[in-house]
Amino acid sequence: MLMRSFTKREKGILLLLVVFLLAGLYFMVIHYPVTNRLEEIEERMLQVEDDTNLALVKAQEYNRMKKELEEIFALPPEKVTVMPAYPNQSQLLYHYNMIFADLNPDIRMSEAKIEGNIASRNVSFSVTVGGFEEAKDFVGKLTGTGYRCLLQNLTVSPEEGDMERDAMTLSGNIVFYELVTNNG
Repeated sequence: MLMRSFTKREKGILLLLVVFLLAGLYFMVIHYPVTNRLEEIEERMLQVEDDTNLALVKAQEYNRMKKELEEIFALPPEKVTVMPAYPNQSQLLYHYNMIFADLNPDIRMSEAKIEGNIASRNVSFSVTVGGFEEAKDFVGKLTGTGYRCLLQNLTVSPEEGDMERDAMTLSGNIVFYELVTNNG
């Protein structure tokens, strides 16, 4: 058995070794695990904040879209337009035959331009109608097909000079929009 007493130097070295051992034990058992856990909690908090902000943005977008839908459903049925499935050229031609009946129009329909899932079809037209009221009726029929469209320009010019009584020539461009689906 070892019964000898340690010198002051050995006691100092042992004390220093015990202090380093306790400090190392503190860092390994308490400091690093707590620090890592706090960092994990901070990351989780940031993730929860991001998720909350995203949910708020989605809720605002949902409410905006819901309000927009309510406004659309409040419209009279003749004002509601739809975006038909691509290709819709045969339906458009059917509507044109109804609208342009007995008018001898000059119609030029371009090929559809597809961007993403929206196809746009530009239609240029030129037609002569009997007078101002017929011109208003024609434009109403042209834009009131029930399909989503945009009348880009319209030129109205009287044949003789009197817009109320003389025949008028209407020319312009209208763009019809169609929804491109995976089936189309």
